[in-house]
Parts: sequence; structure tokens; C-alpha cells
Amino acid sequence: MNILAIDTSSTSGSIAISKNSKIEYIQFLDLKVTHSERLMPQIAFGMEQCKISINDINAILISNGPGSFTGLRIGLATAKGLSYANKIPIIPFNSIEMSAANLFGNANNIVVFNDAKMGEVYAGMYSPKLEEIIAPGNFKPQEFLDLIEGKVTVIGSGVNVYKELINKTIEADFVLKHQSLALAASLISLFELREIVPVYNFNEIASLEPFYMRKSQAEIVREEKLKRDKA
Repeated sequence: MNILAIDTSSTSGSIAISKNSKIEYIQFLDLKVTHSERLMPQIAFGMEQCKISINDINAILISNGPGSFTGLRIGLATAKGLSYANKIPIIPFNSIEMSAANLFGNANNIVVFNDAKMGEVYAGMYSPKLEEIIAPGNFKPQEFLDLIEGKVTVIGSGVNVYKELINKTIEADFVLKHQSLALAASLISLFELREIVPVYNFNEIASLEPFYMRKSQAEIVREEKLKRDKA
């Protein structure tokens, strides 16, 4: 089984390639370069290093949100383009679950707490075996923290932003910086853990949309303007 995994859910980006069921290539970048500029060159370079072509890929895994609106669109569009041209199945995963996979087997329940800007977080909670306890959602930080019982381990981009609030509200352990990175390689582990059998289905792929969870800033501004105009 050869797999291409893509994550563009945040300002950072990551790809991973598994060849013959072994992860052979991982690339992570958090640079001021857009996903549209770097994603395809990353994929091409990775395949060159692994000595395989897109025709050898059996499945494309993608983190499909929540996260950056632009990043999610670029990642999914890239995956769909590769899929349509080569009839490769696409398997979407929630980006919160992807991050939780970094702590599989942890002693505590796992809380992913990603900064969603505008005073909100994308968050969810999982058991050490990645069983869903609190479904991924878009929350006010305090609103989500009030749902948590017992000691947990917290990861994600929202930790540095809301660490004081977290410590005031819940009993929490924190992780090393590398454990909070959003890595496409985690999607490969989830794929194997869930024992997913990839099947190409054109209609399902065509209808696949990013899992945004909330309205874009442009939509919010437009709605507020319409309300003012009606008032």
C-alpha cells in the first residue's frame, strides 16, 4: 500500500508518503509561503525521493478541517486534481483527530485546543485510544474548558494563547513543542488504526467539501453589513 497524506489545515503545511506500508517521507514547513506555491513542489519532491510516481499511490489522505479556510480549499483542490486524473481514492480526516493521534496511548484523555482566532478555538477531546469524548467543534475557550472533567493532556496552537485560562479552569499536563505539530504522517497512522479500505468513488469525491465549522470572516462581515442596511 502506497499512501500520500496532505495537511494544509493551518499556516504550516505537511505531507507524508508511505511506501509499501512504511512511512518513508515526511515534510513540515511553517514558512511565510502560501500552500498554493509550495504544496505541489513538496509532493513532487517527496515522490522523487521515494522513487515512486502518482500512479503508484493507492490512497490520498487529507485533513479536511476545521482550520484555515484558504489552506483547506487548496489542500482539497490539490487532492481532487490528483484523484480525478489517476482515479485515486481520497480519505478525509478531521484535523482535530489528526492532532490527537500524536498522543495515542497517553496516560490522560487528550484535548486538542487550536487557536481559531476571533476569541475562539477549534477543540475536541479523545481517550488515549482516540475514542471521541467531546466531538470536534468551534467553541469559546471557557465554554469548551467547562465541559472537561478530570486531568487531561492539552496540545495545539491555542495552548500558548490560553495557557493561563487553561490552568485556572482544569487540571492539565502540557506537551513538548514537537508533539503539538500538525503532521500529515499522523493521518497514515489513523488510516491504519481504523483499518480503512480505500475505494475510488467519483461522486463521493466530487461532493466532498472542507469541514469549516464556522462562517468565514468575509461572510460574517457581509451579514453584519446586511443587518445594518436593514436597520
